[in-house]
Amino acid sequence: MSHHFKKNHPHDKDGQEPAAEKNDPAEVKAPAKNGNIEIPAQEYEDLKKKVQELEGVREKFLLAAADFENAKKRNAREKDDFIKFSQERILREILPVLDNFERAINHANAASANSSAYEDLRQNLKTVIAGVERVQKQLFDILKMHGLKKIETAGQNFDPHFHEAVAHVSEEGKEDQIVDELESGYMLHDRLLRASKVRVRVSPQEKPAASGEKQDEIT
Repeated sequence: MSHHFKKNHPHDKDGQEPAAEKNDPAEVKAPAKNGNIEIPAQEYEDLKKKVQELEGVREKFLLAAADFENAKKRNAREKDDFIKFSQERILREILPVLDNFERAINHANAASANSSAYEDLRQNLKTVIAGVERVQKQLFDILKMHGLKKIETAGQNFDPHFHEAVAHVSEEGKEDQIVDELESGYMLHDRLLRASKVRVRVSPQEKPAASGEKQDEIT
């Protein structure tokens, strides 16, 4: 009787053969967070992809939420501007009324100052002027409550953002300073409604050189 003896593998206990194909990827187990559960490698990779996709969706959601908040703030600002400046058209139409008040007062003051006779007439004229001034102030106070503000020009330097130069006065003095105002300008809150029409001082121009002097310069 012949006996066949199976040699034990040096690294194998109890004479058992080592497990075959231990490195087969299909059999690799990925470490799990829960020590009691082992997840196959393919399933583990699929879960990782799902987590990455969820992270991408989360980032998109955060961006969309931020855009929504910015849009809300922008709409709120636009609504406030619309309410604040909704009276612009009617106020612009009322401006000529203020202009006529100013012209009437200036004209009446000039007539009263130049008249030397008819003392009673002068006194009545002063009374009329006082009444017109009260009406003008009342109207302007109402408009002021709605955001209208007159642009100051007396003693100011010319500023193209608020003033419109309709003439220049050549005289000695500070250059680019407003000499007088021909038509008042107004602001509506912080927006220009109408620029002030003014005359601006410029330095006197130098006298033109004589023809002989010009000839010397050329030569």
